[in-house]
This record gives sequence, structure tokens and C-alpha cells, in this order.
Amino acid sequence: MTEIYEVTQTQSETRRLTRILLELVFIVGVISVSEFVAIPGVAGQTLVGTITLTRGDDNSFSALIDSAHGFAYFATDTAPGIVVKVRLSDFTRVGSLVLQPREQFLSSAVIDSNNGFAYFGSFFTGVIVKVRLSDFTEVGSISARPARGIGFTTAVMDTVNGFAYFGDYSGRVVKIRVSDLANVGTLTLPNGFGTFGSIIDTTNGFAYFSTQFAPGTIYKIRLSDFTLVSSVSIAPALGPTPLIDIANGLSYWGTLGAPASILKIRLSDLTITGNLTLGPTEGDLNSAVIDTSEGTALFATGTTTSPSEIIKVNLSSFKRDGTLTLAPYETLLFLSAGSVIDTEAAGGTSAYFSTYTSPSFVIKVKLSNMSRAGTLKLQQGEEWLSSAVIDQAGGFVYFGTGAPSFGTGSATGAITKIRLSDFTKIGTLVLNPGEGNLCSAVIDIANGFAYFGAGTNEQGPAPGIIIKVRLSDFTRVGALTLNPDESGPCTGAIDSANGFAYFGTQTFPGTVVKIRLSDFTRVGAVTLNPGEDFLTSTVIDVNSGFAYFGTADFPGVIVKVRTSDLTEVASLTLNTGEDEAVSAVMDPSSGFAYFGTLEGIVTKISLSTFREVGSLTLSPPDFLGSAVIDVPNGFAYFGGVISVTKVQLSTFTQVGSAQTAINGPSGPLTSAAIDTAAGQAYFGESFSPGRIYKISLT
Repeated sequence: MTEIYEVTQTQSETRRLTRILLELVFIVGVISVSEFVAIPGVAGQTLVGTITLTRGDDNSFSALIDSAHGFAYFATDTAPGIVVKVRLSDFTRVGSLVLQPREQFLSSAVIDSNNGFAYFGSFFTGVIVKVRLSDFTEVGSISARPARGIGFTTAVMDTVNGFAYFGDYSGRVVKIRVSDLANVGTLTLPNGFGTFGSIIDTTNGFAYFSTQFAPGTIYKIRLSDFTLVSSVSIAPALGPTPLIDIANGLSYWGTLGAPASILKIRLSDLTITGNLTLGPTEGDLNSAVIDTSEGTALFATGTTTSPSEIIKVNLSSFKRDGTLTLAPYETLLFLSAGSVIDTEAAGGTSAYFSTYTSPSFVIKVKLSNMSRAGTLKLQQGEEWLSSAVIDQAGGFVYFGTGAPSFGTGSATGAITKIRLSDFTKIGTLVLNPGEGNLCSAVIDIANGFAYFGAGTNEQGPAPGIIIKVRLSDFTRVGALTLNPDESGPCTGAIDSANGFAYFGTQTFPGTVVKIRLSDFTRVGAVTLNPGEDFLTSTVIDVNSGFAYFGTADFPGVIVKVRTSDLTEVASLTLNTGEDEAVSAVMDPSSGFAYFGTLEGIVTKISLSTFREVGSLTLSPPDFLGSAVIDVPNGFAYFGGVISVTKVQLSTFTQVGSAQTAINGPSGPLTSAAIDTAAGQAYFGESFSPGRIYKISLT
């Protein structure tokens, strides 16, 4: 999927903007195709097959534990949401429950182990889902988002009286009677925007909610009459998982930013009685657990400047008592709240921390000596299909997975191999952790290799990685890390005859990196001019020695690069309203290139004059995320959100479309490959689970 950025935006602003775009794509995807006036399909252009791939357990957001029965549950930040069940005795994944389409981004959760139910609250939609644990099934849901609310971020459970309290990001707390899943009240917190964390004291009858933004605020709510009794302003922003020690009347609050602090606060009057400041690179405290019997608490860091850590604190002395450093790909962002503790664990107390990655890992920590007792990788997904290459002679097409545009701190990519003859999946190659978001691909058929560009992670710009795959035995044989400022190599082209590949980066401005294939080395790069940003599409004219890169600017820009000496020789700004050149094909024989845009406009570029000579607005308007060309027969095909549209090149007219949207949510077609000899094209969908559509062209 294409992401929109402003140069001056902060990282958090970028995330919010990207998430909004993602939501818009989902909204478009669920609209019935009958609501559009589609161009009738022409003879031979029909959808003839679909493969649905595996959905991944991505971005664990919240966690619950049922120690009495020996299970933990991890809920994901996906659409729809997934609840993963893990058996603690042997630390294995035993199943998952995929919820309904609007039951997504499960950012809050509570459990009633006594009665055997768990409740999950969603962000954006404000739906609360009830899950029966005995048979792991959904038994009910309620749309509980308050008026002018945004979505649920935190929750606490009063098992004694049968109520759950869900905090909405807009600063409202909703009271839910769990027996019949009824909304029985809403409390508005003054200046409560950014409500993020919560704890409950059922013994004394109070709940405490806190806000994310500095200065943070802690609110004390009396449960008996559901009223606010007091609040206190705290200088730093507060994280999502505060801890409570009811017996001693204390609470512990992790802060955001770096360095982070752990605040010790007396519950009776909300007074700070201790402040433990961490190291300069230890920030964004997120998941946390407490063992009051042993006087120990664990807090996890989510800082972007160093690997995440799990820090042990001795509560009696309020001093640091140990640190476990995680692997770079085991990312705990500030959104992570997936932590639980099993004080009855065999061999001593164990804590479990789930990572905000794709797929998620669950890390088991033995508290006594702060050692890693095990790591469980949850289900690898084959989803968000953002790259594709085809080997017509060998009879296979390959699709690479791309991480969702929001949320993934670190991703593990997978490449799916499909046999063309019977359109069946015959293998999946899972890459190393951190080699994710496979957003571009090129193929060198003569030498039997494919190259996949791995994009940036959500923690911020990171060096792009090019993955080399040998096709004969479908193995990963190498990885080339680009320079630190060359992030997001999400578009590419190959010149097999001369032995080079070219990857364009998603940076400001964009950079074109040249890779020599014989020894798999980076041999040069050219940074484009200011305003030529975020490269999203590429075509190459090998005979003339030029490559053309489309940008995500408004309007889009096409940049002409001479490949011999890797220099920019010209740029062309498209017409107003022709934004983000997200897909491209080229017909070298006639001397034209065609770029598909965000709004569903195809622009025709003369290569000889390097000028725009025409534009075609497709009907219905669509996000043209992929394209393939059939030069011998004179057609191009553009993949959108709901259809594949056929364009006749000689007349530059739309002549047909094949609907691909199916019942239920779907995403844009962001990858494609064509087998002109067989008259077939294959389009990959940016969605979870990934789907591959086979289109008959002849």
C-alpha cells in the first residue's frame, strides 16, 4: 500500500496519517461492488481463480491470562482482530479466533476467569466482543463507543460485581454489565483526551485511568456510584500498563519518552512517593507485570534508539534489580500492552511479553534470575502482498508479503510460490526476523534468482535490505543491507543483460540505488532533487539505457535516470489531480510508458520527448496499485481495489474490467505479474489474509 507523508511531520503524525489511509482503504474495500457502475468485462477477461493464503498473528496489542486453566490469550492489532490462545504448560500456540470485520485493532482486554469469559475492545470502531473461553468462541458483541468517542485503549474488570470498564481515547469511560453485555453508563473525564492506561482496586472500590500526553493525568473513579472523586496531573506522559499493589496501597506508573521513569504513587491521595529514572536510551515503558508476593515488578521499554529491554524492579527498595535485553526484531513499541504473569508457574514465577511485530513473538521470562525461558513465534502470515515476479519458463509466480502500513515495529517476510499450471501453492519461504515488508521484487530468469526489497519498519527510517532468492531450490542465499539513509527500497527494475538491478527508496527526496548482480554488491546511488519524494513505481528501457521512477508527490513526478552513470537527466511533473504514480508499465516498441495514479487516472508518457501526451480516467475511480502489460496484444491491465481494468493501448481507452472484490472486506491489488504466452495475469491483494487472483486474458 502507498503511504502518504509530509516532510515536516513527526513520526507519530506520520503514523496517524498512514493509519487513516489504511482505514480508508478498508472502508472502500467493504463497499459492495454493486454500488459502482462497472465497465462490462470483455471477452476473455475474467476472474478464473482465487487463492487465499494464511493470515498472520501480527502486532500483539493486549494480553490476558487464565492461570487456573493454564492458558494465555494474546489479541492483535489487525483487521479483523485475532485472539491467539497459548498453552502455558508446554508454551505452545493451540489455536486462534478470528473475529468479525468491525471487531478490529484489539487495543483493550479484560478477563473473568471465574465465569470463563474474556472481553476485547476495539479501537476506531468501539466494539466490545465477548469470548467464551471453554470452547474459544465469540458469543456476543456490543457497539459501545460513546458519543464523540474515538475507540477503546484500556480496560479493567470488576469480577466481584460483574462490570467491565473500558477507557475511550477521547476521555470517556464506559461501564459494561458483562452478564448481558449492556452499556449501563458513561463517565467523561475532564481533559481526558489520550486515555491510555488503567488499574482497578476492587477491594476498596476504585478504578484509576491515565492519559498518554504530557502532562499526564491520573483519575480516581469510585465504582459504587461511577463518579470521579479526584485527579492529579503528572509532568510526563504515562504509558499503557500501570501496576497496582492493593495490600500496600501503592501503584506504579511507567512514563513515555526517554529517559523513562517509573513513578511510585500512593493510592489514597495520589501522591508521588518515589521516582526511578532509567538510562538515557531506555524510554516508552509499555508492557508491565507485578508479583506482589515476591515484591517484584517488570517493565518493558520501547525506545527506538536501542533494543527493547525488560527491567526488573525490587519494590521494597524501589531499585533496579536486573535487565533482559531483547533481540532487535523483538520490538515493544509504546503501544505494546501484551504482558501477563503466571505466579503459579512450574519452576517459579514466569512473565510473558508479546512483541508488536509481524508476526508476534511471545517471550517467556523467568523472574528469579531474569533469564529467557523460551520464545514462541506466533503464526507467520502470507498477507499484504506487495511484490511479485513471474518465471514463465519455469512455470511459477512468486508473491512477497508486505507489512501493514501501520504498526509493525519489525516484520518477518515470507515469499509464496505458486505453480501456474494448476494455480496451487507449493511452498513458502520464511525469511529471517526483521527481513519484512517485501515491497518490491525483480527477477533474473537467465541466472535463476529473484531479488526482493525489504522496506522500513514502524520505528522510523532504517536501512533497506535486498534479499536474494535462488529459484531452483527456493532458498534465501543472501541479503544486502543498503546505506542507513536508503530506507524503503519499495520499487525496482532489472537489467539482466548488463547485470544490474535498480531500487528506488521511500525517502525525502528519493534515492535510486544500483546493485551489481554478479557479486551482489551496492555499486552506487543517486539522490534525486528536492520534491522528488517517496519512489513508488519503476519502468526501465534497457535498450535506451534509462529508467523512469514515479513518486508519491501531489501531483506525481516522473524522474528519468540514465543507468550507465546513474545520473538524473530530467523530471516531469504530472497534471494537477494526477497524484502518486503508484504503478507503471512500459511499451518500448511504441515508445510510451503508462503510470497509474492514486485517483484512478492513467497517464501516458512519450519516452522520446519525455512529455505527458494523454490521460485516461478509469471508471469507477480506483486506486491503481499495480499494473502489467501485454505488449504483443496491445493491452495494459491495472489492479485497483475492486477490479482489474483493461486499457487498449492503440486507442488509449478503457475497454473492460473484471471484478475481483469478494464478499467481506478486501484490499487494493498492490502486486501483479503476467504470463503473456498463456494469456494469464496474477494480482496480489494487500490484505490479511493475502489473496491471489488469476485473470484470464485470452
